Order: sequence, then structure tokens, then C-alpha cells
Amino acid sequence: MDILIRYEFLLFIIMAFLLLAVVFPFVLKEIRKKREAKKLINRIIPVSSLTEKDIEKIQSLHPEGKKMYPAVNRAVCVGCGSCVMNCREKGVLYVIDGKSTLVNPLACRCRGDCERNCLTGAMKLVEYGKRLKVSVPKIDENYESNIKGIYIVGALTGAGLIKEAINQGRAAVNHIMKDVFPPDLPMAAVIGAGPAGLSALLSCRKFGLPVVCFEKDAAANTIRNFPKKKILMAEPVDMPIFGPLWIGDSTREELLEVWDRLLKKTGAPINTEARLEMIEKDGHGFIVTVSGKRYPCAKVILAIGNRGTPRKLDVPGENGDNVFYNLLEADEFAGARVTIVGAGDSAIEAALSLRQYRCTVILVVRGDGFPRAKTKNIERILHAAAAKEITVFYNSRLTEISESSVTLFDAHNTHRIANDYVFVMVGGELPFQLLEKIGIEIIEKEI
Repeated sequence: MDILIRYEFLLFIIMAFLLLAVVFPFVLKEIRKKREAKKLINRIIPVSSLTEKDIEKIQSLHPEGKKMYPAVNRAVCVGCGSCVMNCREKGVLYVIDGKSTLVNPLACRCRGDCERNCLTGAMKLVEYGKRLKVSVPKIDENYESNIKGIYIVGALTGAGLIKEAINQGRAAVNHIMKDVFPPDLPMAAVIGAGPAGLSALLSCRKFGLPVVCFEKDAAANTIRNFPKKKILMAEPVDMPIFGPLWIGDSTREELLEVWDRLLKKTGAPINTEARLEMIEKDGHGFIVTVSGKRYPCAKVILAIGNRGTPRKLDVPGENGDNVFYNLLEADEFAGARVTIVGAGDSAIEAALSLRQYRCTVILVVRGDGFPRAKTKNIERILHAAAAKEITVFYNSRLTEISESSVTLFDAHNTHRIANDYVFVMVGGELPFQLLEKIGIEIIEKEI
């Protein structure tokens, strides 16, 4: 008994030491980061608060007499910090909560260094009195597009919150039901099973509408594609059929658990691995072509997201949790071993962004160069490779992915390399290309 007590006491001491040595410093670091972020937020001078006198002063100090300010598209910014590091006036821009933020517009001289060095195109110089413009499909207040009967909800409309996307999916179905009377119920097709699409699907089932749902990947793929430990600033929301969906501030894993429970409880019928190819008018309804098969319907709800349909490698391990097709926030992968597949601008920009966060980055390129990338990006990646900050494998291809390594072949040898995360950026069809092919009008709106 005495030996058991001593063993338990020793185990307690070890656990306490680990807690102090590992967890406590991490907690302190997070507290320090939040305090620093709060200080920076309190220092922000909003552009809307600037007077005409302030703007005239900024104009007088500009080399060309321009009245401009740097605006950030936070949906595109990955927080790499390139704009901050290349700004000649210190204190103008900071990365706050993983996003580039304009803190002091009065100190900005708008020379354009931030825009020229932005790796993702999120930073743009905008004239005072105007706002940053983004491309979105044209929809009305009911989320109906210029093609009557086709609704667009979720990230494509600019919805940045899960709660907002869920509400849009429900609102679109509510509008469909306004002119519907049993037993004449229209067949609906929901494309996409993220938060907006799932909300639309469950709303259809709630009203008794015949519905079919297609998802190009797995259900809730929007959430699955977030970095592994990303904190999601979601809010409590009511999900049709399921009821109150209390998700609060959750990690990706916690939210996925809730989502899987929701799918199981509602029995939501979702056809996965089904890629939308075309929507054509057919009398008073539509023909939806999905993965080569044609489905007739009367109403279509598009919830396909804004990332498009990525091209895949079709190699073992590609469906693992450590494989992504876009980079959302680079700081989530700080210090990790990362392999990126691709030779275009998105692959290069991801590699350069992750390098800023002390990642060990390998870039796998199928050919012997970067034929379609911007000159600016080619210069930067070649400079980083020459400085041995990034390793580039030319004429290579990935053949296998595991949780802790990747295998690649470079025409002569097979290499097995320790690795944590893989980003596959080899192109695909962007959603706006598909929308325009369908006939949906794309417009610019200010954000």
C-alpha cells in the first residue's frame, strides 16, 4: 500500500511538473498575445473618423498628391505580414488576430509598398470616400439570382460567419415556400453541404419539399478545411429540424463533432463526391448535371462556397486530415513541416507566407519552372530557394501522404520526407467561372 501511495504521489509530481513546464508557458503566451492585440485594437484610428483636414494633410505628404488608404479584404488575407514588413512607415499596419489591420492611416504615405508586396491580393489602395470592391453574384434580398429559381447562399455572397450562412440557407427556402401550396411541391436541388447548404436542405425537409443534396467532397467540407486547431468565432443559432445549435467559440474538431451529431440525428440525405458541372434551363425548371448525371428540378440553391472545385492528386493519403487545398491563415501552422504541391501563384504565395512563420517548407513542382506565375512571385520564390529558406523539388510528383511524412518521386529517386501538413494547389475550376457559364451575373460591391 505504501508503495502504491508513493507511486501515485510520484505520478502527481510528474503531472504537475509537465503542467508547469508545458501548459503554463503556453497559457502565459496566449494571454500576452491577447493583451498585445487588445492594446493594438485600442490604438486603431478608423478611416471613417478622419476629417477633411486629416485627408488633406495625408494628400500633401503623398509623393504624387494622392488621397488613398490601404484597405484589406479580410476574407483573403492570410496574415503573412508581408505588407507590414514592407511598409516604409512603421506603425501603420499590424497583424492582429491573424489579419493585416490598418491601425494608423495618418502615418500612411500610400506609396503602395503594401499592395505590391501582398502575396494574396488582399491589400489594395483605395481612394478616401470609397471602399474596397469585391466580385459577388448578383442576388436580391431573398438570395435569388438574376435567373429566377436559382438561389445563392453562403460564402459566395460574402457571408463571413457560420450563423449568417445558416440563416441565408433558411431564408432562401422560406422564400420558395411563399408561393407553394400542397400537393404541388417543387423539387429542390441543394448544391453544397456546408453550413448554408445543410440549413437549406433541412429547411426543405421541414416543409416537406422533395429535395436532393450534392456535395463535391464530404459534408461540412467548409469546416473540415479549416486548420486543425483553428478557433471558429461561431455564434449560437437555430438549425431547422435539429433545433438550437450551441457552438459558441469552438475549435474545428469540436464543431465537427456537433456537425456529425446533427447529420446523424436529422438523417440528412447527402450525395457526396458529387461535383456540379452545369445547370440548364428546362421549361419551367432546370436540369442539374452532377458528375455526369442529369437531375431535373424546379428550384436550385447554390451553396458551393467561394474556393471552387480543386483538382486532386489521387494519391494514397490525400483524404487525410492533414491535407488542405487552400491556405486560410498562415500563423495556424507556425513551426510546422509543410509540403506544397503546385507551380502557380497560389502555391508560391502559400510557401512564402508559411516561411514567415518559421515553417520548414517543401515546394513540389511537376515541371522545371513556374510558367504561369506572376513575375513578382517567381522572383521571390527563386530568391527564397537560393537562400535555402524553401526547398524546391522540380520535375517531381507526390506519390503518397501519411500523417508524419510524404513520399515524392523526382524522375531519378524516391524521397520520403518528414512532414506535418500538405497543401495541394494544382488548380481547379473557380466558382465564378462556373456561375458565368450557367448565366449568373457577377457584379462588384463595396465591403
